Amino acid sequence: MAIVLALSAIGAFAPPASAQVPIRLQTPIVAGSTVVTSSGRCTVGAVLMRYGAGSFRSPIAAATRYLVVAKHCADHIGRQFFMNGVLIGSVTWMSGTNDVELVQVPPEVPSAQACPSYGCFVDRVPRPRAVGQVILGPPNREARVSMLAPGSPAPGEPFCTSGSTTNTNCNWVSEPVRPPYWRSTEGLLARSTNATGIEAGDSGGAVVSQQGTFYGIIQRGGRFLDPNLMQYLPAAEIFRQIEGTYGIAPG
Repeated sequence: MAIVLALSAIGAFAPPASAQVPIRLQTPIVAGSTVVTSSGRCTVGAVLMRYGAGSFRSPIAAATRYLVVAKHCADHIGRQFFMNGVLIGSVTWMSGTNDVELVQVPPEVPSAQACPSYGCFVDRVPRPRAVGQVILGPPNREARVSMLAPGSPAPGEPFCTSGSTTNTNCNWVSEPVRPPYWRSTEGLLARSTNATGIEAGDSGGAVVSQQGTFYGIIQRGGRFLDPNLMQYLPAAEIFRQIEGTYGIAPG
């Protein structure tokens, strides 16, 4: 019997000992960055900024960002997320119907510095720890590009995923037929045309156009019988559920 797997990672994640920090562990956090919870390793799907009432009431509120991730990565309000061993934020919103949630990431506030008797100027402006970009590109040449406003793939259009395990794969096309064994009715399906599917750790990763338009986040993949099939939650559904008070953060 075919098995449809949610892609939360197995076991703990430890960064390599190399002095060169991999792009998916570098700051600021972007779509495609690797994040870790007590349940395992997942991927950031998008970085949002709040534009609703009260979002600019203070410099800290204005610099706070929100990560779109898969809910099965940490299925409780308040669950903490880490990147490269550093606490980055916690879950503040969960969908009641779909595999998606938001992680609130407070900004970095530079610490106060000692000043000489004649005074000094200290920059204590809060700085966002996440920006509206996405990691895309060929192996060993991946780079951060600006994430563009939400959209949806045109018929026959090849589009991309950005995951912490399989990295960038721009060989996905929409799959209109949902197999009988695919038990989930959520989201949309896509099929890889290069025999590369998605793996554990890719959960929540960005689904985007080749130019960076936000199409959605990875939810789950089919293994064994149909390893090249993927289910993703469309961007339009994500923004519908968070009531339109958020947008892609500045890059």
